[in-house]
Amino acid sequence: MLKKTALWAGALALLVSSQAFAGPKEWTIDLSGGMAAPMSDFKDAAKTGYVFGVGADYGLKQNLAVGIDGSWTKNDGSDLTNTGLSSQAGVAATGKFEMLQGGAHLKYMFPMASESKIAPYLIGGAGAYNVKGKVESSNSAFNTTYEDAASSTKFGARGGLGLMYKTSPKVGIGVESDYNWINTDVKSTQYIGVRAGVSIGMGTPAAK
Repeated sequence: MLKKTALWAGALALLVSSQAFAGPKEWTIDLSGGMAAPMSDFKDAAKTGYVFGVGADYGLKQNLAVGIDGSWTKNDGSDLTNTGLSSQAGVAATGKFEMLQGGAHLKYMFPMASESKIAPYLIGGAGAYNVKGKVESSNSAFNTTYEDAASSTKFGARGGLGLMYKTSPKVGIGVESDYNWINTDVKSTQYIGVRAGVSIGMGTPAAK
């Protein structure tokens, strides 16, 4: 699993894309997508899946921005999960996990030379994660009962690193990786997201 995760991350890094930095008093709109690799106990229950995100940043000052963000994550159930569900349902069953996240974040860009188009940054945020467990089987009663019990909205937080490359004054591409922690019942749910994307500035670029 670790080797597979590393290969995914390397492939996404080669695509070179993520979020451009909002200049002071400017907005940027961010779109991204990539992989979601389960960690800790969640790694036993789910396989590596995918994540898509959208967000907006507002520049507070040259190296600091505040923003809002949302994402949708989907992971197929592991062989262990599918075996357990099949045993409970009495028929062959497969599980899936979906998470819909919404929250706010702060982004700090490391100071770089003024002529540099590359900028590394730190990001940290918190919000709500709606976690859903889904199952597919011919036992419709079991499917409904399981899905009703396996859906909840919980507090979560994330933090990570990113690298942005400005292709023009209003467009940036890069890659970002973050660690997500969700305060689900009994045990927390954790995953690492590696996303590639693009950012588009909505303000007028400052004159040089």
